[in-house]
Amino acid sequence: MKMDEMPGMDMGHAGHDMGAAPKSATMLPEGQALRELPLLANEANAPRLFRANLTAEPAMVRFAEGLDTPILGYNGMSPGPLIEVTEGDRVEIAFTNRIPEETSTIHWHGMPVPADQDGNPMDPVATGTERTYSFELPEGSAGSYWYHPHPHGKTAEQVYRGLAGAFVVKPKADPIPAEYGDTVLMFTDLRLAADGTMPDNTMVDLMNGRVGDHVLVNGQKNPALSVPFGTKRRFRFYNATNARFLRLSFDGAPMTIIGTDGGLLEAPVAAKDVLLSPAERLELIVSFEKRGPVSTTIAAGWAQAAPPMQA
Repeated sequence: MKMDEMPGMDMGHAGHDMGAAPKSATMLPEGQALRELPLLANEANAPRLFRANLTAEPAMVRFAEGLDTPILGYNGMSPGPLIEVTEGDRVEIAFTNRIPEETSTIHWHGMPVPADQDGNPMDPVATGTERTYSFELPEGSAGSYWYHPHPHGKTAEQVYRGLAGAFVVKPKADPIPAEYGDTVLMFTDLRLAADGTMPDNTMVDLMNGRVGDHVLVNGQKNPALSVPFGTKRRFRFYNATNARFLRLSFDGAPMTIIGTDGGLLEAPVAAKDVLLSPAERLELIVSFEKRGPVSTTIAAGWAQAAPPMQA
């Protein structure tokens, strides 16, 4: 590592599990370089049109050494591919459901789309079938959104088994300097049995929401990201957990909240840390002004005011 770079963002977590399940002894690799979420390819050749394919299907991943874990993934991966479009674009996404013996949908969480295109539980896609979601994103809709299933009775399970992805709608004229970048951090949590499978819910999970044993960032545990000293970086935080609250900070590095679920704020807000509830999104600018290690700290808790994700 060069002298002008900072080891960064060691993702750790601690918190309450409310007795939901015994803590897993399964170890996950830590400290690997943070991976960027792969972009979903635009197959359209026309301007202001985004056309792509998403398939919900069983997949196999290796979270822990020597253990294969069956998951559900979009296009074989979890989190799903990052979707990036621009306000004013028309979006056409062909969705195929290959989940055995389960209906599914794609719900465009928080996005201003017509009800019949929003993947609600009353509009299921049966196993082995396909439907195309089509909508136009109006001017002023730029922001941080996400997509996930919303079938009746199976929403939470399909999400914690892996079906979730980030959806970024860019403004036509972005007021944030391009040199700040635009880094998506998608937080999920994972519970693994000794054989690498995901255990069934306990009764406490069903009542309070499922909290996993491992907090993952873009599918990794405690990944590291190096950033140049003296620079500013734009981040988009996504809490895609079922019931976990995340308290996030950058070890004293100045943070400025610039956006929430509804897009950019009228005025930025300085913060020492942020509390991110399930399904919530935030946009921030972090100033890496000091030398030495910088790390995030994640603390998880419970609050009665916010129920767990339900079908």
